[in-house]
Amino acid sequence: MESLLGLALLVLLIWLGVRKSRASDTNGALSDSSFRDQIESSIQRDHGPASTSSGHLRPLKGKTNADHRPPAPTGQGQGAWSPRTHQLEVAGEWYRAADLRRLFSRHAKLSEDGAEIRLPAVLVPDPSNPHDNNAVAVFVDDLHVGYMERPDAERYHQHIAALPGGELVVASRQWLRAAGRETWARVTLSLPDPEHLACPNLFDADCVMLPPGSTIQVTKEEQYLEHLVDLLDRYGTEMVVAASLRSATEVRPRSTVDLVAVDIDGQQVGVLSATQTANFLPLVKRAEAEGRRIFCRASLRGNTLKADVALHARKAHELDEAELRVVFAFRADG
Repeated sequence: MESLLGLALLVLLIWLGVRKSRASDTNGALSDSSFRDQIESSIQRDHGPASTSSGHLRPLKGKTNADHRPPAPTGQGQGAWSPRTHQLEVAGEWYRAADLRRLFSRHAKLSEDGAEIRLPAVLVPDPSNPHDNNAVAVFVDDLHVGYMERPDAERYHQHIAALPGGELVVASRQWLRAAGRETWARVTLSLPDPEHLACPNLFDADCVMLPPGSTIQVTKEEQYLEHLVDLLDRYGTEMVVAASLRSATEVRPRSTVDLVAVDIDGQQVGVLSATQTANFLPLVKRAEAEGRRIFCRASLRGNTLKADVALHARKAHELDEAELRVVFAFRADG
């Protein structure tokens, strides 16, 4: 009997050890993919269908603040580089009730039930603000709807001011409910951390820059590990950098295959699979026909043993003709 109990205890301990090992492996896999999952969810939140929830609207008292006017947007602002965003609330809407009502009158119907719109917001540093020289004004459709909250403005002011054009364009959602003269509203911004507003590495001024999109895994990175380790030392892990795409031909024993090669800082880091090559090669070919290089966002992860590269870009079939015209008209130098 004692031997049977001992055997049963041994089997139980082995079973528990196997379960723990599998859980550890699963958690590690989730950790490895979490960076890309966060980017996917950020893109879906910022660019996907509008939410039907208005969140917690704040009552606006209809106050005015005519003592100071922030600098208006110049139209030279650019979008944030990293698509890995989080949400920040706008403060000071209570001074901007008239402008918020005007905004919703242009784009939605004012109602007691409330409405939600999603228009880009332009963030403009306001160093002459008498209350806070780190202030960052928020404009939507050229209407001043509030300011970044003071702790956020302190973190972001200098980073935004250092961008080309000195302004930042971000995804934003606006909610408003109006009942007679009473107004409730909320404005939310989506943007990455301050150090990720600008691209950390250089790309051609006269290039084709693809907008952010779904995550595409690069293959055969193990063949370029030395360069990838150098990149990780240079930029750090979980960083979004600029990668260029070019057409390439792979010679096989009995055939040749067209592929899209992926370069970062002028050296190859991998290739796209045959399926993903079909999704991007038309864009690459068009850019090359114009004598231009095509770039997109790419995330770096890993260490000296294994490195991972994933692109975040819209595919050829996901761009309509109007979007293609905008993409191929892009000039980084203005």
